[in-house]
Amino acid sequence: MKRTLLLLAALVLSVPAAFAQSWDGPQWAVVNSSSCFLRLKPDYESGNESQALMGTVLRVKGAERYWRQVDAPDYRDVWTTELNVAFMDEAGKDAWIAAPKYICVAEYTHLYAEPSLAAARVCDFTLGDLVRREAAPRCGWVRVSRPSGQACWAREEDVQELEAWLQSRVATREQLIATARRFLGTPYMWGGASVKHFDCSGFTQFVYRQCGIVLPRNAREQIHTGEEIPYDFDLMQPGDLIFYGTPATARKPMVVAHVAMYCGDRKIIHSSQVVRISSLTPDGEDYYEREPLGVRRILGHVDDGSGIRSVLTRPWYY
Repeated sequence: MKRTLLLLAALVLSVPAAFAQSWDGPQWAVVNSSSCFLRLKPDYESGNESQALMGTVLRVKGAERYWRQVDAPDYRDVWTTELNVAFMDEAGKDAWIAAPKYICVAEYTHLYAEPSLAAARVCDFTLGDLVRREAAPRCGWVRVSRPSGQACWAREEDVQELEAWLQSRVATREQLIATARRFLGTPYMWGGASVKHFDCSGFTQFVYRQCGIVLPRNAREQIHTGEEIPYDFDLMQPGDLIFYGTPATARKPMVVAHVAMYCGDRKIIHSSQVVRISSLTPDGEDYYEREPLGVRRILGHVDDGSGIRSVLTRPWYY
């Protein structure tokens, strides 16, 4: 009997965090920090599934202490902490989506309490973050507000009006590789999806989004998008995605473990330890010797029903 009770107690303690306390607060939240982690459980030791950038809309579903269970654009039933978000009701969420915004175009900078580099820093501000536009630029500065409504200032050179940014996106093979190379040396982190750190699919998704194309978040989803291309150096083009992992067998499904971007000249650029360029031939520098699972071409297949969206046809971060 005692052993049975101990087993039951252990089972209760191991119940997944998905069984969250009900949440009767605002049903929406918007990421209010430069990026926030999205974890599997309400615990800092839990696995990190992804990151969401400032301005991303989340649906709030549950609570556990200071953690909130949310649905994000690419994930369901993940957890973040309450101080990383601004809570909103339906009207507040709709107002945020409709508000005129700036997007951060600097890789890493800050928002300031006053229009001066000597002023107190409000928070860090990274590539792709969104803030509400409050006033026209003045003397090299723009007055903005975070999703929480906190007023602050950004340097004019660090931001661009979101609508202008969306319209200016160009997705060419050359632009994809130029964008990817900007992040060389960025550290790898599982679940990383910001300029601070990338995992492999977070890197490919971020690069494509900077060029105006929204991919699914995970490599296991990205491999089913676009057009299948033979693994042939004469046929592959810069920007094609090459996938690695374990092929399917009669008993086990395919496992996609890694994705890289082909950059021409028999080389790939990918996030593996750091964002780096590797050779696909044994005599090249930093030879990447894993056998590929397949190759997918993204360009030419935007909004064709294969899971690839333009930033113009998908509400931004929502």
